[in-house]
Amino acid sequence: MVWNWAAGSAPGRAIQLGGKWTDGTGMTENALFVDGRLHKIGEELAWHYDRADWLRPWRITGERVEAEFTPFHEKISRTELGVVGSETHQCFGHFSGRARADDGAWIELDGLTGWAEEARQRW
Repeated sequence: MVWNWAAGSAPGRAIQLGGKWTDGTGMTENALFVDGRLHKIGEELAWHYDRADWLRPWRITGERVEAEFTPFHEKISRTELGVVGSETHQCFGHFSGRARADDGAWIELDGLTGWAEEARQRW
């Protein structure tokens, strides 16, 4: 199983983004939070990042999301036990770009601090 997950926040704004493990199900965990109101982002998102260099900027895009995540730190977790294994690259950094609220207004993501990860699980 493989998934992407990201979240970031700043006063009055937050974003929650995910991908891969819900692909094709019609369900997502994507949302924008602005001034106490949750705006559901129902579309699957495209994730672009360099698995050879986790600290390069990540792009997360869709019709309602145009985000760039710039990491400043990477945390690696790895466990290999024969047929069972786990590897997670969780990066911490800053978001820029924008996401669209339910009313169609674009909300700036600049200044959100958070994380983005890729997790791979085998069992």
